[in-house]
Amino acid sequence: MITSEQATTQTTPADITPSGKTDSAGSASAEGSLNDLERASWHQLTTGSEQAQDGFHVMTVATCTNRGADARMVVLRKVDAVRKYAWFHTDARTEKVLQLEAFPTAALLFWDPERQVQLRLTVETRLHTDDYVADDHWKTLNDRERKLYLSEYVPGTELPHPYPGFPESLADQDPGSEDEKAGRKNFAVIECRVLAMEYLHLSRSGQKRACFQYEPESRMVWLAP
Repeated sequence: MITSEQATTQTTPADITPSGKTDSAGSASAEGSLNDLERASWHQLTTGSEQAQDGFHVMTVATCTNRGADARMVVLRKVDAVRKYAWFHTDARTEKVLQLEAFPTAALLFWDPERQVQLRLTVETRLHTDDYVADDHWKTLNDRERKLYLSEYVPGTELPHPYPGFPESLADQDPGSEDEKAGRKNFAVIECRVLAMEYLHLSRSGQKRACFQYEPESRMVWLAP
């Protein structure tokens, strides 16, 4: 569910396409540039969670199902670069919640068209609905965002006509306190523990690809594009 307030200002994200060249130290230099690249990638993920105009603000979440794979676009809501976590929001009644409960492993795909950079994160997910984590995230939403959790229908329900995602009585007004309580029951936070991150930079002068693994063991390595 994409529900993000547009930011009024924009900061320039970190450059995450360092040269990656090696010197006479060989592998030591390569390892150093990998460390720089990993830190810069997490910096832009953090910026993406804070700036609506950033290329990493919206991501694709890919999940497993009994029928194969599924994917959709969501907003990146929060990032912890130290602990390697990311969070996004969803309606607790959506099919992706059922999918993640059955198959907790998922993939987060980011694409920044300006920098021509792709990040692909392999994550282990955890659902938060009726706890302090969900409460804290709910407090960060504005009225317009909270209204989108007031749908009278389970997401994906077939209907004979278009539906805005909230009761028509709220079309021109913000939800009241009772409405917000009803919306809170439908609100969920998906916590993503990052197991690995893969970086890809596209360029006419040459591609660059690397993998940063965090679990079950920590390692980083350059990959053939």
